[in-house]
Amino acid sequence: MKTVPLLVVVALSTLASACITSEAPKFSPSSAVTALGNGGQYSLWEYAGGKYYPQGTLTAKLKPDGSYEFLTDKEPIPISFHDLGNGLVVGQAKIDDARGGYGYMILTREDSDVFLHLLQCDAQPPDLLAAHRVDVRAEKNTCSIDRVIDPAKLFAALPAGEPTFKMVPE
Repeated sequence: MKTVPLLVVVALSTLASACITSEAPKFSPSSAVTALGNGGQYSLWEYAGGKYYPQGTLTAKLKPDGSYEFLTDKEPIPISFHDLGNGLVVGQAKIDDARGGYGYMILTREDSDVFLHLLQCDAQPPDLLAAHRVDVRAEKNTCSIDRVIDPAKLFAALPAGEPTFKMVPE
């Protein structure tokens, strides 16, 4: 299987352009969980049109603080995972673009398979976003959670929708 410059890189770019972001991290490093165990090599599959399509491989490297680096052909992508309960985990990734900041996704599991759900701002219930003080930026199709008081409660309430990617341990 080929190694790609990681569709997760593209996914995280999507987080920056059409998803839920913050300027500063909303979850403390001390609350990070090892959602991917010791890390390792994964085959990456993109979900589109009701089917999964192979996209290459992804290496997740566990760091001493419990966070990970997704290793790509470019720069490593720092990401930490935080348990929300009920089988949901939120991923907080450092977005390395001109705007900086952090992007968020929901991670779910089925046996050893890991599913990444990239939350689209325009697909979220407006009343729910307003109740949690989310700033919707329609012109950029982004949601800023900088003013959100309890991000864990917000992410637990958001519908994850269909997965965007599936990671299968190799």
